[in-house]
Amino acid sequence: MTDQDVSNETVDPATRSKVLDVAGHRCKWCGREGPGAGGEATLHVHHATRDVDEMDEHDLKNLTAVCRKCHNWLHNQPSEDDAPVELTDADGQVLLPQDVEILQVLARHGPLSTGDIAEQLTPDLTVSSVRERLWVLMGLDNAIPSRTKQIVDQSAETGQWGLVGQISTSARGRIPDDPQTLLHRAEDERVRQALNRGCDRDAVADVIGVVERTTWNKEKRAKAYAFPLDALDSRGGRPPDDADAGDSATDVPGADGDADAETQQRLDAVEGEGESGVLSDGGEADQESTEEDGEDISWSEAKTQLQQTIEALEELEKAL
Repeated sequence: MTDQDVSNETVDPATRSKVLDVAGHRCKWCGREGPGAGGEATLHVHHATRDVDEMDEHDLKNLTAVCRKCHNWLHNQPSEDDAPVELTDADGQVLLPQDVEILQVLARHGPLSTGDIAEQLTPDLTVSSVRERLWVLMGLDNAIPSRTKQIVDQSAETGQWGLVGQISTSARGRIPDDPQTLLHRAEDERVRQALNRGCDRDAVADVIGVVERTTWNKEKRAKAYAFPLDALDSRGGRPPDDADAGDSATDVPGADGDADAETQQRLDAVEGEGESGVLSDGGEADQESTEEDGEDISWSEAKTQLQQTIEALEELEKAL
């Protein structure tokens, strides 16, 4: 079947042509290009819903272009009832159908890297988009007040993802060895706290020099990793103030507000060895850092950048 073979579609050729033009001849879900954009993907016209009240079923607002593989998935996508773990109605308000399939993949194969998970999924999602969904799944208990148990975790040793019972050494609440990853974890938690206190998202993005979409990713990561920011503050010579005490990392389930012996040892290791070389905290974390900043940084540079971020966000919060 090619893009020109539309015998199974219920839209007329003119409408189909308009839909493909609006979509740029790309699949809305995976981004694969059809012949009209120089690609080879077979594109279909998909109805968002067949049960429409206020518009015609074939209205352009109800139509989009998807590739054959994604179209098949859209009509056979799993529901919360198909998940290998118990999901609540509140979970369903946050999760997407592809999240359920990710859970199915992890239950079936055990711990996997982000790339391996992406290869197992029915829709052709990018590795970055799969990683974002994994952050959501990992931090689900920190995003939904009624959820008390974590369902997805990441290994601090390998960077692989798995269901909670499949991971022996969790990356949650840990101090990463890599200074750049450490900076991201701490900055993510600071951003989460600022947004939680009511700071404007655009203002937060402007303060830390990122686009708005990045603040959403930082918030997702903060909920996923529950970084013990107050442990880092006390180690770095900046004790938490009264404002932080009411909304510190201890407010995030799974985070340990007191710097235990292991945390202090890891901080010592990073501060002592970060100048001579970047240590690894799993391939996934290193890839994540590289994607954001594009270069390695030392412990002292990470510390300086973090302090600047903290001061800038504090000024923003004072202006509320």
